[in-house]
Amino acid sequence: MHLDIALESKVGPAEFCELGLLAEKYGFRGIWAQNYARAPDAFMTAVPLALASKNINVGVAVVCPHEMHPLKIANAVLTLNEYAGGRASVVITAGGDWTGVLKAKKAEVNRTREALEIIKACTGDGVVKYAGEYYDAQAFTTSWKTQTPPTIYAGAHGPKMMHMAAGVADGIMLSDVQPEMFDRVMPIINEALATQEHAADMPLSNFVAWHVKEDREASLWEARRELIIRGWLAPDWIAPYLSPEDAKLVAGNIWPFLKAFRERTGDIEGVPAHINDALVEGLTMSGDLNDIDRHIESLKKFEAAGFTEINLGIQDNPADAIKMIGERVIPALR
Repeated sequence: MHLDIALESKVGPAEFCELGLLAEKYGFRGIWAQNYARAPDAFMTAVPLALASKNINVGVAVVCPHEMHPLKIANAVLTLNEYAGGRASVVITAGGDWTGVLKAKKAEVNRTREALEIIKACTGDGVVKYAGEYYDAQAFTTSWKTQTPPTIYAGAHGPKMMHMAAGVADGIMLSDVQPEMFDRVMPIINEALATQEHAADMPLSNFVAWHVKEDREASLWEARRELIIRGWLAPDWIAPYLSPEDAKLVAGNIWPFLKAFRERTGDIEGVPAHINDALVEGLTMSGDLNDIDRHIESLKKFEAAGFTEINLGIQDNPADAIKMIGERVIPALR
């Protein structure tokens, strides 16, 4: 199983390039520029690294067809792929940060399928002609490309999206799935992949938040700050870690988590500490250096379950996190 890292594009193109080259040195498989609405363009942020790197994959995650027409997404990832020498990737999904800003619908399986079909068609040869319910394309060609095609992932959570992704995308990326959720998620994934001839070669990835630091309190503070985006604290994500009463309290009291995220603070107002602690423990990889070994064991559970890649999302002091993972975690998984 390979390890990737994900960075927010707000670090800027120069630092993203520097951190990507550091990750390349430590043997990470890939690095992803996270595509948030209130941040610099993720594709442009990734360009300097694509040009400077030799081996590491360079990707953008996640992109929703509500924000860009599939032809424009195809053009962007194919351009990045040219710069990266055939090492680019993109994750297409119906959700993500942009849907909230645009007040767009989420979990639209057919819209996402059409977007994936168009983007995949653009990675091939010939003229792209497509007539769909949501998108149309005609007389579009990408004959200028010279590199091997980029990897087109589908971001999936629900059963319908997982089944669609298995039949259309090159790979599947889940988000914030933890071992306690395997009994719910993996039968669906395995059933979806079992129907596809190319399943044996299909990458299966999962985004996991990594907050481990030498200072334990700094780690937990950062992890609490980011809790709202751990599956958006949906019922299926919090149920394994909270009592029914506490889960009900969180479901009816989401605003403090969102407020903490927007104000960049680890202080979540009005939510009992034991709830925050349980969610951090269950939904993230956090703590200090003494916690690394148990996180390695969790990563091995992902590998045993069938994941081929894990995408570790890192936040503050990213160079320290890359060195820590590169020196302590990657060797343990080889």
